[in-house]
Amino acid sequence: MNNCSFCLFLLLGLGLVFPAIAQQSYELTTSQPAQVNGIEYGYTIRNECKKEISNLGTVKRYELTVYATNKSGSTILFTPRQTSFGVRDQDLIARFDCINATGAKLTSKTITLRARPMSTSYTASAKNTNDTDGKAIETNAPGQTGHTFENGETLTNNIVVIVPDGEEPHLRVRLQPRTPSTIR
Repeated sequence: MNNCSFCLFLLLGLGLVFPAIAQQSYELTTSQPAQVNGIEYGYTIRNECKKEISNLGTVKRYELTVYATNKSGSTILFTPRQTSFGVRDQDLIARFDCINATGAKLTSKTITLRARPMSTSYTASAKNTNDTDGKAIETNAPGQTGHTFENGETLTNNIVVIVPDGEEPHLRVRLQPRTPSTIR
């Protein structure tokens, strides 16, 4: 009975965790970016050329710029929050995957966009135990309080992909489910 209870709780726990970390995904084209919650996700082709690679034959090499533009009318704040998996990727806006990329010649298949760090200054005071006056020493120091994606801001990143000859890059954007704070 004890093993059955453990298995039941394990399955129940997995059923609650995996939907919570599921990612939304949207197909992109150069002419049709994705609009999700007031943010536009897309890419542009900066350069393309044909290359001959010994083990792949003729391929096309593309230099792409992926972007996300905040058109929501609000600044989006990403504050740190502890999860069962830690606080990693708390600044991740989107992950772009080139579905038909070969990854040849040390090129990428995936690239990310991240929000800018946001800092604020704080004052800390401490008494010096060696000081006979007993005066408190105050220090002003900056501290990172989260990440920000301002209204009207465009975040970009560049990637080089190699796709089979005769094809264009097929990109998909994956978005982390989150509940960002907004400031109007």
